[in-house]
Amino acid sequence: MQIYKNKNPYYRTLMVLSVSRILLCVLPVFVLVFLLWRMKSKDFLEAALFAVLLVGIIITYAALSRRYRILLSGHNGERALLKIIKQIHWHGETAVFTNLPVFHKKNHSEIDMLLVGERGILIIEVKNHSGVIIGEENDDFWVQRKKFREGKSIQKKMINPVIQLRRQRGIIKNLLRDYNLDVWVENALFFSNPNVRLRLSLGKSNRAFSDKDELIHFINFQKPKKQLTKEQVRVIIDIIREMSDSH
Repeated sequence: MQIYKNKNPYYRTLMVLSVSRILLCVLPVFVLVFLLWRMKSKDFLEAALFAVLLVGIIITYAALSRRYRILLSGHNGERALLKIIKQIHWHGETAVFTNLPVFHKKNHSEIDMLLVGERGILIIEVKNHSGVIIGEENDDFWVQRKKFREGKSIQKKMINPVIQLRRQRGIIKNLLRDYNLDVWVENALFFSNPNVRLRLSLGKSNRAFSDKDELIHFINFQKPKKQLTKEQVRVIIDIIREMSDSH
């Protein structure tokens, strides 16, 4: 099995946010000490400015922390997906692409994991959401419900990831059609967070998993619509690699 790992485009941002949060944790201590020292003077305007600065630091830290948690959640989901690759047993010519940017004309997206082999083509989108996920295949948005230990609960909308999978599937199919290859593309959703429950209504062409073993079983034992030849697999891998390298 050939594995092609692309760098997560948000990894550098994640590292910058991590360092920024550490600095913002330390900075208020110095500001507060200086503020207390300056309050002994009669320059109350200067003290007020430092107080405003302290509040600004706290607000900035909260905003950066929220963004950091979002990116970290996605990063953890991708790490879970990488562990699954080790348990994929597709025989014959096989390639796995991760964090794959895909382009066709004006359409573009990024696929978390793409498998190409004699069993066909499979796109896997990973989400690391927790709580209860509720939705139907054709909804524009799904609902995420989370409960906390203190009894508080929240409910928020998330974009239906099936829409994203359809776009990714369309890009791959249209790209291959340009090379006179009409290939069936399978897709699956994987919710990697152990604290997630799915209440989804999906058709047979869209599958969602919250259990790693169930996903692995699906990958290894799914019955392809049409088997690919070794030559077709090699051609498809070359097409995808060329597309990825050109961007």
